[in-house]
Amino acid sequence: MAMASADLCALGVTELGRLYRSREASPVEVTRATLERIERLNPELNAYVSVLAESAMAAAQAAETQLRAEIDLGPMHGIPVSVKDIIRVKGSRTGAASKILNNAPLDDEDSTAVRRLRAAGAIVLGKVNLHEFALGDPDPGGSFGFVQNPRKMGYQSGSSSSGSGSATAAGLGVVSLGTDTGGSIRHPASVCGVVGLKPTYGLVPVRGVIPLSPGLDHVGPLGRSVADVAASLATIAGWDAEDPYSLREHADDYMSALRTDVRGLRLGLPTNEVFRFGFREALDLIDNARDILIESGLQPVEFALERVTEVVDAVRQVLLPTQLWPYHEQFADQEADYGAGFRERALAGKQISAPEYLRAKGIQAAARREWQLLFDRMDVVLLPANLGGTIPHGSATIEVDGRSLPLRAITAPFNPISNATGFPSLVVPVGMTREGLPIAIQLVGPPLSERRLLAVGHWLEQALGDPVAKWGIDLRR
Repeated sequence: MAMASADLCALGVTELGRLYRSREASPVEVTRATLERIERLNPELNAYVSVLAESAMAAAQAAETQLRAEIDLGPMHGIPVSVKDIIRVKGSRTGAASKILNNAPLDDEDSTAVRRLRAAGAIVLGKVNLHEFALGDPDPGGSFGFVQNPRKMGYQSGSSSSGSGSATAAGLGVVSLGTDTGGSIRHPASVCGVVGLKPTYGLVPVRGVIPLSPGLDHVGPLGRSVADVAASLATIAGWDAEDPYSLREHADDYMSALRTDVRGLRLGLPTNEVFRFGFREALDLIDNARDILIESGLQPVEFALERVTEVVDAVRQVLLPTQLWPYHEQFADQEADYGAGFRERALAGKQISAPEYLRAKGIQAAARREWQLLFDRMDVVLLPANLGGTIPHGSATIEVDGRSLPLRAITAPFNPISNATGFPSLVVPVGMTREGLPIAIQLVGPPLSERRLLAVGHWLEQALGDPVAKWGIDLRR
């Protein structure tokens, strides 16, 4: 019996792969259903900025023909994906949510990550929205506008891969390819209630991605489950000889990591007070996830970090705005075309002195060393990914204990630490507040510990129950 199209849009990589190979569903059916869903819901969500329907259906037909001929390209074969509109996709215009690139030519080649997805049989549905050049604020008066959070309409969907978080949570694609320079995969994942991975720096090539801050930029996947993220990481990871930032590492079979027994792993738990400053309801959900992991056999190890806020400030206030200029110098005579949010932050980068920059680089090096030494005593660290959900569009602050704080102080307070170190970090949803706002934790490991993080994340996911089913949107509407 054929499945309803909305049911197909709720499935992940593993479920679709099984249906494809048993011929209970086909890539053509799933792609058509997803495109129809995008057409129906995107006017409300504003997640996609361009839909490549014709090429997507052609790729789906090719995948279906291959699978029927028993030509199997792996777990991503026939899986619909979206791509953040700062990552090049051949035949589309990469606009980066900026008027600066309104007249840019169509891309004549794919980024490395997109090329690898296509080679694995994945189906590129289109380009999804973001904050301007992955940094600026969304401009409701501009041509790109706000991206709605499908968990709670009228609320922010995270920065800067806002379209990736929204599209993935709403069933407008199984996986989305995002970028993360200061938390831009993990913030949308955490506030949209999906899984997001910032890999080890250099594990996934950034060639073909418009740079924000080359020393901090990462490419990674968002998905509705840890398995979705593991399958896509196995496809896009690995050395690219043409990418100067690429690690000389081969992709791993990350799906097999999901069968790993995590009992006995040492779970790092920071005691710094800053990690406890949030909404009580959010802290309770985070504590519940911690307790589940400990009850499952992970060994708790408490520790205090020497550097937290100074590392976050070094990334956000110095390293990131300074390093964006090599790319943006070409638009020096078009500064008026930038949105106000991006222009303000970018111009601040011009004012940073060499001593300030070197001081920030010193903080980055000290943070990397501190975290390297931590992992002599523990295997994975649990941090909050957000401490209070998200806020309505148009709001810039959030109230906690009578104090008005910037949004990021609660919804993405610690994300830049892993950009400074380059260490991998996996966001996993752990529940919803009474208002319907997702809360998430992030698991951080040493370089190239993605298998371990995915194993622990999957273990937690299974213990909590399927986040999409338990705390999700009605993907069948």
